[in-house]
Amino acid sequence: MHFAIILNEFAGSGNAQNVWEKQIKPELEKGQVDYQVKSTQHPGHAEYLAEQYIKYSTDHEHIVILVIGGDGTLHQALNGSMKATEGTNEKIPLAYIPAGSGNDFARGIKMSAKPLIALRQVLDCQKPNTIDIGNFSENIKNETGYFINNIGIGFDAAIVSRTNASAHKKSFNKFHVGSLSYMASIISVLYNQEPFQLMVRIGQHRDLYQNAFLVTTSNHPYFGGGVRILPNANVHSGELELIVIERKNWLILLWLGILLLFKRHLRSHWVHYYKAKEIQVTTTSLEFGQIDGEELGNRFYDLQMKISKYPFWIDTSIK
Repeated sequence: MHFAIILNEFAGSGNAQNVWEKQIKPELEKGQVDYQVKSTQHPGHAEYLAEQYIKYSTDHEHIVILVIGGDGTLHQALNGSMKATEGTNEKIPLAYIPAGSGNDFARGIKMSAKPLIALRQVLDCQKPNTIDIGNFSENIKNETGYFINNIGIGFDAAIVSRTNASAHKKSFNKFHVGSLSYMASIISVLYNQEPFQLMVRIGQHRDLYQNAFLVTTSNHPYFGGGVRILPNANVHSGELELIVIERKNWLILLWLGILLLFKRHLRSHWVHYYKAKEIQVTTTSLEFGQIDGEELGNRFYDLQMKISKYPFWIDTSIK
């Protein structure tokens, strides 16, 4: 098997580069693994690299796209792979070494967070394993794509935007403490984020919320670097899950935070839960959005999301 590697050296505040140089590369050389590596040079580059790897491969039956980086890098590689095989029934397997700051996808599929064990789960895999992914269409801007983790509108997306816009982010990342920038953004967004109107549509059923605060459609339990926001979600269920959290006041938000720690938040009157193969959410105001931790911008949304499937060259039974 030939491993076409996409390396994002800057993922995890530079952690991915250390993982590659000190652990993964020596192991590949030692095992005489057939591989090629290309590093991302700018945002969105992983999508292009995945597309090019596949387009110029002469043996699609024996190639795996191996991503070393964070969830955002894997997200881009997935979308590049789908573009390269658009209009065909062919799907080139993806593999992954989690080396980002959140690594929620690895948690969601129960993959090892330890790079060398994760590498064994890739190299010793015998066949691709099909995993649920999300497929979205944004009707206002006529955009389509795929996600591995979740799409969020409101609170979580505003945190992503605020963190990326932070004047201190580069300094935090330079000293490998990017989580401080993230925490500062959480505090700021908690104080400033306003509730908004949201419509949820599942089949012919519609619900309207006047005070939506966090709206997340997910493929597995985790978001935000390990928070079990949807504890029952599963990458093999064949369904997406949606959570809508309303904001009334600070006391209720604090109480919801406590319930979240004990995984009892879904029982709250201010938390609304849906599970379906297709979900549509629409906003009537400009809101921040994110997909797999990547910014979608501050805009109106009319999102239709449905379940899809993709082969991953990962065997999580290997420990």
